Amino acid sequence: MRKTLRRKVVSVALVVPLMLGIGTGTAVAAPQTTLLQIPVVTGFQIAPGAVPGGLFQTIPMKATVGTEPGVLLLSAANIAPYADQYPYRSLGVSWRNWDIGFRGNVGLRHWQEDPNPGPPNDLPPLQGEQLPLEVALPTGRGWVEITVTHYRDYYYGEPYADTLIPGKGLIYVP
Repeated sequence: MRKTLRRKVVSVALVVPLMLGIGTGTAVAAPQTTLLQIPVVTGFQIAPGAVPGGLFQTIPMKATVGTEPGVLLLSAANIAPYADQYPYRSLGVSWRNWDIGFRGNVGLRHWQEDPNPGPPNDLPPLQGEQLPLEVALPTGRGWVEITVTHYRDYYYGEPYADTLIPGKGLIYVP
């Protein structure tokens, strides 16, 4: 008789909190960061308009999922220190969700801001100077294909793609 009473008390003590929702939580996955499968490889970097890093430069891209449902954070994995030609460089990101068809384009930069900006002048800022270091892509849930292109800009001309190999990746966004 004592064993039966003890079992009933223990089962009530375990079942009642579960029925009331006490002690249960929703499982939240920690954000996960990964590199895109193929990094961006830039075209020739030849002086006088070159940036530090060699003739060809590789820009690995970092993707983070899990911060918000259906949102992918994208940035360069290694943010380059400022050099005077970097404001003429930018990255263009095109993405497409294979499951639901969402798609979009956005720009970002892969270099730090000028730590010692000069005095203001009458010239408008370059396009690359106005871009963010990280972008939040509202991709929705599903498999997202990402293509990253490196652009070079001239002050009075249109930017052009000087990408030897575009960055590519396929990421699942929860």
